[in-house]
Amino acid sequence: MISNEFTNRLVHQWRGIEAAILVGTNTTLKDNPALTTRLYPGKNPMRLVIDMDLKLPPSLQLFDGTVKTIVFNSKKQAAGEMVSFYQISKTEKIVPQILNALYSLQVQSVIIEGGATLLQSFIDAGIWDEARIIESNTVQAAAGLAAPILKDQQLVESFSLANDTIFIYQNNSAKTPRRSDGS
Repeated sequence: MISNEFTNRLVHQWRGIEAAILVGTNTTLKDNPALTTRLYPGKNPMRLVIDMDLKLPPSLQLFDGTVKTIVFNSKKQAAGEMVSFYQISKTEKIVPQILNALYSLQVQSVIIEGGATLLQSFIDAGIWDEARIIESNTVQAAAGLAAPILKDQQLVESFSLANDTIFIYQNNSAKTPRRSDGS
């Protein structure tokens, strides 16, 4: 765990106000995330995972049957009660396919929680309205993946929470429609 317990609760609060949360295959394999609001009272977001080759084992927390989960993949289309499979093409860009799928599923908001490649693909496409970056002041830098690089952003807020600093950036690109509350 990188961030502190207060920041973790805040992240779970943020999850509870969004319709869905998206992660990639590698993040799922490495972290086995639950993607719930277990640390803060609220509604769990729909869980979305990209697993193009369906290599994720069914024993992962994402497939525990407690929260509606959609697996974007290139192999099959199948609706289930709690886990569904949504087929997308490997030969087309993934971001527009996911956005079209979410539109057809009437999903209005998504947190893209990881990994770095997935986050960068949405940033590069200009399909983001807000980025929340958490920096821990207690964890030493270690070898790993480089963080995604924001483009055409503006810092709109920063604050400290115990030993973490949270930065909130807004996308200045015209590609992303703004919500009515200004965020």
